[in-house]
Amino acid sequence: MRRGLLGVLGILSLALASVLPGCGDPGQIVSVMPPGATPIRTVPEGQASEALGESAKLSGGAVPKGEPFPPAPPTAIGETKTLTGDVKYETLKEGTGEEVKSGRVAVVHYVGTLDDGTVFDSSRKRGAPANFTLGTGGLIKGWEYAIPGMKVGELRKIVIPPAMGYGAQEQRQIPPNSTLTFEVELVGVK
Repeated sequence: MRRGLLGVLGILSLALASVLPGCGDPGQIVSVMPPGATPIRTVPEGQASEALGESAKLSGGAVPKGEPFPPAPPTAIGETKTLTGDVKYETLKEGTGEEVKSGRVAVVHYVGTLDDGTVFDSSRKRGAPANFTLGTGGLIKGWEYAIPGMKVGELRKIVIPPAMGYGAQEQRQIPPNSTLTFEVELVGVK
């Protein structure tokens, strides 16, 4: 019986010895990209071992949220810039206060108009600024792209094409497929 057990252990040892070499150093990583292609994402310098799963670090807390919408910095007065989705913006009055970023609450006064000049919404008419949390998906995409990067005191004109606004959906006073123009003043950041 003892001899049988030793035989089985010997066979297991040989089997493990033939499998374990495959668990060593991953060796050279071969690119599968066509010649001349530019990688969309590269491994940051000095972090190749983490990318290979060799030294991953676990954090004890929640995964931090990234900034989904990059800041749209103020323009020179009279200069128009174009963002993702053909959203256009222009600084009408420079701000000097705190910059609002994705994940923060923007306190704004705004007036929204259609191409024909019809005002469809205005916080100024209501007499109180509006509070919007940026980066949570609760706003039309045009605002999510054009508001981060504003500084308190800045007045910005934002032109939002239908695809970045309400699209084919009809809203209260907004016909389907409307281009929206907003004058937005950032009055605070929370």
